[in-house]
Amino acid sequence: MPDKKILLVDDDEDMLMLTSRWLAKAGYDVKCALSGQEALQMIGGGSFDLVLMDLSMPGMDGIETLRAIRSAEDTAAVPVMFLTGMDDDTAQADAGALNPAGYISKSGGKQKILDTLADYFA
Repeated sequence: MPDKKILLVDDDEDMLMLTSRWLAKAGYDVKCALSGQEALQMIGGGSFDLVLMDLSMPGMDGIETLRAIRSAEDTAAVPVMFLTGMDDDTAQADAGALNPAGYISKSGGKQKILDTLADYFA
């Protein structure tokens, strides 16, 4: 597995730590953020191969965060994939207009997340 740098963004600290461990054990270089605001601060200073972000977060949600990423010249091309527990078609349609790299359902579990990322980076 190549060393790919992933920014993992989730307001659920338990989910963030669990997913972070899974990704690190799979060989990814993982940095974590607990909010969209924190993610924006981190993304500007680092070159990430992917931002893996929760869609539903308090304050600045995933869609708002993706809008901000796309609107800044230095981050507009950073790929963003949503890791979400939401099955809300409207939210996914809104996010889809911003061209995310994809969606992964949290309910798919560890193997689904790792398989999706392996396919994405293949």
